[in-house]
Amino acid sequence: MRVFVSLGERSASNYVYEIFKDFGGVEFIGITDERLESLGFKSLARIEELSVVGIVEALPKIPKVYRLWRQIEALLPEVDVLLLCDAPAFNLPLLKRAKGKVRKIIYFISPQVWAWKEGRARLISELVDHLVVILPFEVDFYRKYAREGFRVHFVGHPLVDLAKPSLSKEAMRSFLGFEDYVALLPGSRWSEIKRHVPYLKEVLRCLRVEKPMVVPTFEAFRDFLEREFAGFPIRVITNRDLDRASYNTMAYADFTLLASGTAELEASLLDSPHVVFYRVSPITYLLGRLLVKVKNIALTNLILQRDVVPEMVQKSPEALCRFFSELKEDWKESQRLEFKRLRQVLGGEGAVQRLRELFFKLFYES
Repeated sequence: MRVFVSLGERSASNYVYEIFKDFGGVEFIGITDERLESLGFKSLARIEELSVVGIVEALPKIPKVYRLWRQIEALLPEVDVLLLCDAPAFNLPLLKRAKGKVRKIIYFISPQVWAWKEGRARLISELVDHLVVILPFEVDFYRKYAREGFRVHFVGHPLVDLAKPSLSKEAMRSFLGFEDYVALLPGSRWSEIKRHVPYLKEVLRCLRVEKPMVVPTFEAFRDFLEREFAGFPIRVITNRDLDRASYNTMAYADFTLLASGTAELEASLLDSPHVVFYRVSPITYLLGRLLVKVKNIALTNLILQRDVVPEMVQKSPEALCRFFSELKEDWKESQRLEFKRLRQVLGGEGAVQRLRELFFKLFYES
């Protein structure tokens, strides 16, 4: 059994790693990172070569993307299963190219078709054999695209199992050398880091936070972040310093300020009170306002269908600073009450094992 895995996000890579780390009898090849390669995945390209957000920001990647599509298309007749993971800007054109060239196509983690570009849902339903979703409301969304040969599966969200600290509170305090702190997560992509850091520096100057701040990040970003945040009471850590650096940091922080993305849902599952922000280029933001059909960007708010997590999108540093000064005292406790309900809505414990069993079945069934 040979499976080509196409992904473009660190979060998707984390799920793939956990699901397939004890998965025997399959040869995996595809777009990888260092953790997937440690499992024996053969690499055609690295995630960081593709990972970007925004129309303007993506332009320099176009030649690389076209070359990679052609390489994958040439490989498809030699594999049994094409496993696409989220990343619609890359994977949907690849899906079209894969038609008739591979025995089975599985899409894991649906693109956010319920937010914008719903036409992509029709494309997925027409060309994909199995869609494995991780948000419960997506099953109902895809009912209108039902057809013979297209099946939608939901067995839970893997983060319910994975978003857990590896240290006790006391051990984390001992590691850091201080007790109370604020967690700061500027993003998981280079494009986000470079765009958000200057913004956050202005926010921090305005807030004059007295508590130390901890920035969990990837090793590739460490030098840049340490250099940019020099002069602020900030400590940058990565998984080289501490296993599950981001999970341990958020789990025991007084509160978390983070860029929108998977980390927002992780913060909720870690019971960490948080505020989400995001900045893109003005052109990308204006186009997004015209195209996006949902009012929220925080996954917690979308899943629970209520405004649990404050969203500060495209706000000025002064506006974010003012927002914090006006927050009510009980905001953390009110969030934590909602976080308990979130875990059950997402399917409860055991999702990774259920996904492992599901993929084994889908890979081998005729």
